Amino acid sequence: MLQELREFLRSTDFVKALVITFAAVMPVLLGLWFDQVPYFLSVTMGTILASGSDVPGSRRHKTVGILASATIAMLASIAVGLVVGSLYLLLPVLAVLVFAISFISVYGFRASLVSFAGLMAIVMSFVHVHTGADIFIHGLLMGAGGLWALLLSLVFHSLLQKRQTETLLINCLRQTARYIQLRGKLAIEEQNLEALQKEFYNLQVKLNETHEALREVLLHERQSSGSSNYHRKQLLIFIDLIDILELSLANPANYERARELFGHSVRVLLPFIKLVFELSAKLDHLADSMQQRRGLPAEHDLEPLIDKCRDSIRQYVEELKLPQAREGALLLHNLLDYEEKLLQKITSIERVYLNLEEQQGIGMQSRERRQFITQQDYDVRILRDNLSLQSPIFKHAGRLTIAMLLGYGLGILFPIQNAYWILLTIVVILRPGYTLTKERSKHRLYGTLLGAVIAGLIVLLVQNVYLYSVLALVSLILSFAFIQRNYRTSSIFVTTGIIFIYALITPDAFDAIQFRVIDTLTGAVISIAAITFLWPSWESQSIKSSIVKALRANRLYLAEIDRYSQHKLQNTTDYKLARKEAFLQMGNLNAAFQRMSQEPKSAQQQLMEFYEIVGLNHTFLAAAAALGTFIRDTKTQANTEDLHLIIKSIDANLVQALQTLQEDEDAEEVAKEELVEAYDHLEGRYNELVAIRTRELAGSSYKPIAPEFLKNLKEARLISDQLKWLHSISGNLKQAVRELA
Repeated sequence: MLQELREFLRSTDFVKALVITFAAVMPVLLGLWFDQVPYFLSVTMGTILASGSDVPGSRRHKTVGILASATIAMLASIAVGLVVGSLYLLLPVLAVLVFAISFISVYGFRASLVSFAGLMAIVMSFVHVHTGADIFIHGLLMGAGGLWALLLSLVFHSLLQKRQTETLLINCLRQTARYIQLRGKLAIEEQNLEALQKEFYNLQVKLNETHEALREVLLHERQSSGSSNYHRKQLLIFIDLIDILELSLANPANYERARELFGHSVRVLLPFIKLVFELSAKLDHLADSMQQRRGLPAEHDLEPLIDKCRDSIRQYVEELKLPQAREGALLLHNLLDYEEKLLQKITSIERVYLNLEEQQGIGMQSRERRQFITQQDYDVRILRDNLSLQSPIFKHAGRLTIAMLLGYGLGILFPIQNAYWILLTIVVILRPGYTLTKERSKHRLYGTLLGAVIAGLIVLLVQNVYLYSVLALVSLILSFAFIQRNYRTSSIFVTTGIIFIYALITPDAFDAIQFRVIDTLTGAVISIAAITFLWPSWESQSIKSSIVKALRANRLYLAEIDRYSQHKLQNTTDYKLARKEAFLQMGNLNAAFQRMSQEPKSAQQQLMEFYEIVGLNHTFLAAAAALGTFIRDTKTQANTEDLHLIIKSIDANLVQALQTLQEDEDAEEVAKEELVEAYDHLEGRYNELVAIRTRELAGSSYKPIAPEFLKNLKEARLISDQLKWLHSISGNLKQAVRELA
């Protein structure tokens, strides 16, 4: 518990919360000094709203985000202030502002934070209505608050960026360790497969998000500010973690085939599974060392475990005898090869961490680095393209506009104290998707109720304004610290902070508690009703586009594997870019399906069909990764023309699946006779090697095999099996998509 507390206090979230709290409190203290608190509160509000865009990223992106947030918040506040006195002017202006500002989020995550700042500025305009010149003065002071936030962001950028990068890298290590561990569990578990599979899909989504954030801070920042040894170490570790993900994704193909070969008895697999768990633990220990800034724990020699794996293969062959044991033995040899490669990658990360690895030769050209960063397009045509009910953001903007007008109308019709809390709740809760809106509603209600109970008991039992001041400040810090980590916990501290502030201002804070709960409940009901009945964006309506993107990414990845096998290129940039895109789209498809599975039953159209496609897509990518990893790391002697022909046939299946999804794709069919001939060539090479080995044995039950010969035998078996499997999966994908249509 104390260790977790220490880690939290050293975390980026907590340090950033301290900076934002300092930025928010300083104007209030100045206001008290000059006896002009209302004016300086506007500076504080502008500071808080602009700070929301200060998320991990390059200095330039942060600067643009903070300035955009401050500008939109300032203009929105002035616009509402000018018309708030006339209901006939206010309602249309409110509608236009809410729609336009929420529509900005079509430009991605940082733009959605800018949009949120503008919407919150609209809500805050109803807290205290200004008149005359004060409208412009308070608006400009909000803008000044944004500049104050920008100044602090630039001052603390290096410190926070370093901490953010370290935190992301530590999270990536832990997530990758868990990913490897899950692979081992999925190989031997029979009872909780569905739960493990769900956790795996969610973990894949988190890994994609972490990888994208790391690319942004490691590649973009390096491009703009040069490179230090420390930065190169981080980049080396990240590159190895990407390769580990590909290797661990490739492993399940072997595990599943092993279960088919060895039945329900996993005795043969146990040493391999134990080795996987040990590899996962090594990454976890490395994450602990990095977080606590200490050396690595005593080296745990894994060579005995590797020897046990080799013994397991030998015992398997001796018990089953050749040639019956040959396929299983080759599969286990390939599995052990993968695990030894994982160990090499993890050892490489440890050497980098301990400054033992040469850090030369890892530089990328500026053009190459840019390719690995997901660039956000800010062209105005994106706005035009989304001006349609087919766009989820367009529907969200319209839905939010109506919900806000309804919430404001209820505040006018009924004697609700602080009715702007209804609007605030709607802005915070209502998201473009049903699942996230429902989740945030539950967390908001839970946090509000629990926070109200905690703060209410303290106010009831203790009458001390100094204590209220301290608790309000602590609540503010913790609400900022948890806002990205845990929204429910953040909601608790937001509520306690507001109630303690009210307890400082008015002697009867229980009115604030009562109305806070009622308004939050009202806003939550409006949000759920809006997302359910106003142009609902069910995942069943959009998940097909995620399938299309995943299939296209798989095609590109497969094409790069084919190209690499043909030419053995020195530059692997295109291969890695295709791999990155395939992993990202797989994660996006997983996320879309998880959201769909949490929607109302009536909206879950063809859920099992989609589940089958998601599973097949993942299996396809695992098999492709296994093939790609082997070809990239091995000088294969397979006939490249045969490989190309079979891959072209696999690609044709994917294209036909895309055609079924009404995509304009052209498939070049491969004649069945040519395909059979290509498979015969691959099998023929394997059979030739088997015949040679059979003559070597000459009646012996077991005889050591030459390493080079074993390598050729494993290659022939693995390539043939992987290609057959990919062809089978692609055919199943084509059929599953047809059944879906």
